[in-house]
Amino acid sequence: MQPTHDARQGDDSPLTQALALALPLPPSINHQYATVNGRRILSRTARDFKAMVAEEVATWQDREALSNQALAQFGCSYLSLTITFYFITPRRRDLDGGLKIAQDALCEALGVNDNLVVEIHLNKRVDRQRPRMEVLLCTLPHAVLHEDLGSAFTLPALPLPSPKRRRRRRQQRSLEELTRRHNW
Repeated sequence: MQPTHDARQGDDSPLTQALALALPLPPSINHQYATVNGRRILSRTARDFKAMVAEEVATWQDREALSNQALAQFGCSYLSLTITFYFITPRRRDLDGGLKIAQDALCEALGVNDNLVVEIHLNKRVDRQRPRMEVLLCTLPHAVLHEDLGSAFTLPALPLPSPKRRRRRRQQRSLEELTRRHNW
């Protein structure tokens, strides 16, 4: 995919980079970890998935023939990640079960810290013949964290919870005090 123009800024904005891939579905969360000698480690299936993603990213880099400077943009820009999962059936797997391993695999393959991902968009679709996941990882301008997206995306201000007042501990009263107070 060719670098695209960023529509969020004016005409003098730099080009953004985008990585678009169709990949096999990641292993379910139940198959991502194994316990060995009392420690949780990444399962063989999960390691194989990460290796396969690394190969696909390397193939993408060769195919797109991006400069080192263009690739470096992924490591010094905020990132937007869009993943569409195509499952055989809509109820078999959770939408977010493959997010973390897919994000980790993509970022590791690019040599990028995954804390640069500031937007995540997840979609679930059904394709019985070709289950897969389609990913789009785009660079964003640094101003995206600070810009106002307008009232269409602004949530109404929610009232802050009032600080809890401490209740005074009630003094225990004697039976005599209670009879006097209540005229028993």
